[in-house]
Amino acid sequence: MTLASLQLLSPPFVTPPFTLLAKNAGFRLGNFLPIAVLAAVAAELVAFGVHCQAADAKKNGNVSFRQGDVTLTASRSPASSPAAAAAPDPADALAMPPGAMPNKSGSPSDLEDLAEKKQTLEGEVRYAKAKLDAAQKQFAIQTAAGDLEKAEHLGEEVKDWQARFDAKKAELDEVQRQISDSSQGTKGAGVDEVVVPGENLEVFVNEDPSFNGIYQVRRGGYIIMPQVGRIAVAGKTLSAAEAAVKRALQSSQLRNASVMIERKQGADVENGPLIYLSGEFRDPRPWHIPQGVTPTLVNVILSSGGVSDKADLTRVRVMRIAANKSVVEEVNVEKILQGGGLTSDLTLGEGDVIMIPAGPANLVYITGNVVHQGSFPLKQGERISAYAAILQNGGFARFADQRGVYILRALPDGTKAKLPVDINAIKKGQRPDVQVQSNDIIVVPEKWISW
Repeated sequence: MTLASLQLLSPPFVTPPFTLLAKNAGFRLGNFLPIAVLAAVAAELVAFGVHCQAADAKKNGNVSFRQGDVTLTASRSPASSPAAAAAPDPADALAMPPGAMPNKSGSPSDLEDLAEKKQTLEGEVRYAKAKLDAAQKQFAIQTAAGDLEKAEHLGEEVKDWQARFDAKKAELDEVQRQISDSSQGTKGAGVDEVVVPGENLEVFVNEDPSFNGIYQVRRGGYIIMPQVGRIAVAGKTLSAAEAAVKRALQSSQLRNASVMIERKQGADVENGPLIYLSGEFRDPRPWHIPQGVTPTLVNVILSSGGVSDKADLTRVRVMRIAANKSVVEEVNVEKILQGGGLTSDLTLGEGDVIMIPAGPANLVYITGNVVHQGSFPLKQGERISAYAAILQNGGFARFADQRGVYILRALPDGTKAKLPVDINAIKKGQRPDVQVQSNDIIVVPEKWISW
């Protein structure tokens, strides 16, 4: 019997030729064959059995058997199907390197993180710019004064702040680019529910309609709500933005807040970055930063229409966000306007708030032997002499001692100085008249002897 004829039979009915030989010879292989020969015979028997089973599978079709841990089949392999070839294996996806994973840029969490990072960097850039400007001004002053040692030290400081400013500005530009790319990716993906910078949102608060209005989503990814401040909404769905506004209102303004937000088509508010003016401005309002202009505290006050008569320019406060914290800086603007402390002028940025408090009443008081005792207002920048002030209030009474007139003036240490004003000498041109200041008291005594 040949091997070819044996392959036509099923394995259970096939007796291997080696077994037949052993039976016919009447001896046991283990008695004569060495171990190596027995191992070779066993291997050949296994191969013979596998070969026979494969032949059966070919005849009958769709017969599966296991060889070790691998399953083989005579049916068509799924890998040969185009649809199966196109479908990725989940295990392969887990094994992919980070760079090959699906692109998730533009997700809401990414945009929110970028918006917070941008807000932090904007504060750091403004701070570095202010320090750089101050150092440059001091360097120019010391250079003009000829103090080379101080000028050299300040020159190094200028270089240091310039390097810091450039580094932070580069980081900010990169974050802005990422926000722009993420926003475009989000729009391209068709995620209409996600809020992106540049949109106008109409907010409704049932409990307090004063918060109702149209708010633009700024480049930093936030809206600015009066009495609340900045609220991050970019990268959120409308429902998540409503929840963020609700939390902000309940944290500082309302016990309970019911908030609804709708997209507003078109721009009903003027676009552009804002600075907020409050307090003793002539026209307190949001002030739009002109394109290409770097605003400072002094030029914003002057270009916005100035301040009221009650304004105290010695204690102007600027409130801003730096490193995710609220920072308040107090500046003596009056000193800057008088030519001193020029380096104290602050560079402002989007979202800053300028608060000008009301100072003590700018009044001049007149008492003693005058026709009309009382006070009159002294306007900002107005100059008037003691003699002119007395004449404006009706002049001297009958028994006025014009040689003994004096002014009581408050000093910074809390004491009062007595400034003599000899009206008779002033009339004759022998002495200059004295200019009065806010809160001065002009005293006109009575003569001891009157003719």
